[in-house]
Amino acid sequence: MKVILSDFIRPAGFLTGSLLVLAGVHARAADPVTPDAFPNFDSYIKISGQAASISGNSAAFQNRTRQPDNGGAGIEDLHIEKDLSKTSSLIIDGRALTGSEDYLGRVNLAKTNVGSVDFGYKRFRTFYDGVGGFFPLNKEWLPLATQDLHIDRAKFWIEANLTLPDAPTLTLRYTNELRDGRKDSTIWGDTDFTGLANNNLPISPARKIVPSYITVGERHQRVEATLKQTVKKTSFEFTLFGDSTDNADTRFVTRFPGEVKPFPAPATTVLLPSAQVNNQVVLAQLDAMKTKTTGFNAAGNTALSDKLTLRMGANYELVHTDIGGDRPLVTATQTATGVVQVATDNYQGLAGGTRVKEFTGNVALDYQATPTVFAKLALRFQNEFTSGTSTYNVIAASGTPAITLATTPRFDFAKVHQNEETPVLELRYTGIRNLALYFNGSKRSLNGVERDTSSYNPLTATAGTLANNNTGEDHGDYTLGANWRAAQRLTLRAEVFQKGHKDSSAGYGVNVGDYYLLDSQFAGYKLTALAKATEQLGFTTRFIAQHGQMQVTGFLPTYPAYDSMDSRNYMIGETIDWNPSTQCYVQLNANATFQVISTIYPRAGITPAAGTSAAFNTNQVLQNSNNNYVTGGLIAGFVADKKTDLQIQLNYYKAANGNSYLAPLTQPYGVEVRDFSATVGAKRKLSDHLICNAKVGYFESKNDTSGGFLNFHGPVAYLAFDREF
Repeated sequence: MKVILSDFIRPAGFLTGSLLVLAGVHARAADPVTPDAFPNFDSYIKISGQAASISGNSAAFQNRTRQPDNGGAGIEDLHIEKDLSKTSSLIIDGRALTGSEDYLGRVNLAKTNVGSVDFGYKRFRTFYDGVGGFFPLNKEWLPLATQDLHIDRAKFWIEANLTLPDAPTLTLRYTNELRDGRKDSTIWGDTDFTGLANNNLPISPARKIVPSYITVGERHQRVEATLKQTVKKTSFEFTLFGDSTDNADTRFVTRFPGEVKPFPAPATTVLLPSAQVNNQVVLAQLDAMKTKTTGFNAAGNTALSDKLTLRMGANYELVHTDIGGDRPLVTATQTATGVVQVATDNYQGLAGGTRVKEFTGNVALDYQATPTVFAKLALRFQNEFTSGTSTYNVIAASGTPAITLATTPRFDFAKVHQNEETPVLELRYTGIRNLALYFNGSKRSLNGVERDTSSYNPLTATAGTLANNNTGEDHGDYTLGANWRAAQRLTLRAEVFQKGHKDSSAGYGVNVGDYYLLDSQFAGYKLTALAKATEQLGFTTRFIAQHGQMQVTGFLPTYPAYDSMDSRNYMIGETIDWNPSTQCYVQLNANATFQVISTIYPRAGITPAAGTSAAFNTNQVLQNSNNNYVTGGLIAGFVADKKTDLQIQLNYYKAANGNSYLAPLTQPYGVEVRDFSATVGAKRKLSDHLICNAKVGYFESKNDTSGGFLNFHGPVAYLAFDREF
């Protein structure tokens, strides 16, 4: 019986994106078993169910495993193929899983030499957890009252294709996509409940660890018509499209929950308790945007000769946007008569919009000089005009205490014109036996002009502070590589790359605006070796190294460029494939990654005492950012008998970047986590028309970054039946 690994691996597997570590078993590969191949059903239904018994933080389990903690059941897969006649066919696909709220309905009707119609609806859920940060000194942990958050994504589409003989192909398509629900946000609120004293040191006792969340309501619709045709040696494609979005997202943040300053304010030398250091502020920021886009794109290619092909393309878009929103803030303020709620707003009644007109074109030549030499030279260019305005009111509080409100209108405008050019060169050479060389390079250059104004009160001024800027960008991306078959059982691959990005803005004229430069350079290499020790045993070794630097310029020429970042990234991985017989398969994976980004550390040194502020170690505030982790995987599958395949898996991931020792002077964000899972699965052919899949597993996660509050562990079970129609 053939071991089919994909039938055992769930799409929503543990630690999405990481490698699996799967425990091997003592396979019976040497037994003289004559396998019976599992049938491939043309039309079938797959009914499945899964259940979990999780101890600990169930929201963390859902977020990390991408599956519901309370399980679910339903139709995992439905596929029907039917020939309606000699020239027409029908295909139906479906899915309906509770818990993960994963649904699909699709119908495809096709008729030879006429065309097809395809329409359907799909929906699925992504899980999030409503938690913030953890402060290790006093073990402060502030999750949302409801940690179980999720976003539902849905899409409806209908597409019709007309494919008449000797006629252009016409495609009409409409899509309607939605995002709805709540998700966590990393824009956290502040709290003074950290156990640190408020004793006027330059290091505040406040830390941003209070969780926040976003309610999402978004719709995206698109309609397009595409015409394709080939005339002699020229093929072309032309598309007209219209696109619209309607988004309204609100972020909810609480700053200093449960705190309120005393009234009247005591002397600055008085040491206040945490509950009286600041005033609680609850804000709900609404970001709303509607867009309408119309345009077209065209592409074509012509074979000028057997060796030379011309490719051309163009795209035009006209975009209109309308923005809206506000940021109401409710502050708890102590007065002589008690605590009052003062409502202010940073952007009350925000209204405005932009108009964007963009044209993009490209032209390329493909040249196959000889069977072993290929070259491609291309040029992409873009022209963009953007203008926008906005108005809003600022409602501010003043006085002692600050409870007197005043409303001030504001107005903004901006105009931007940008031109961009990107030449591209590709080269390939295979003239040396067992060796292939290639090069890819592009250099994108942008220059533009910006004119904008700071917010001003239209009742008292005719214009705000104007700013004129010449903007520029320069992006280079180059790769040189080789594939070498050094021996019959050994293939080596090597690649070196370099990337550079530069953004600048230089103010000019009477109204000088910004003057800055951001410049970064990255370089590295990738090495891969594929070795077959025997027909049954193979090795794949990978090594990636990347170094990067960044420079930042202040206001020239007074403040010249200085190094602001240094990064190092190394990854080594190994995959071992062993297939001792047709009844057994084993794969081992291991990866180790080292990543570090440094800014001013360790150059920051010690900040000396000044006035009443004591000296402190700045290096303990501006530390390096480390992201070191290891993953591994081992998978073993084998044939138990003529009708049964078995598989065992173990998963492992570990990151050890904890830096809680920094807590007295800053917020430690270093990740300290270990995840492990084990599963055992069996696939059994019950009859020629019925197959059973079963798995049991155990999941465990220990998260020291959260002080253990996100830990979870427990068993998970999965059962499915595939039935042919």
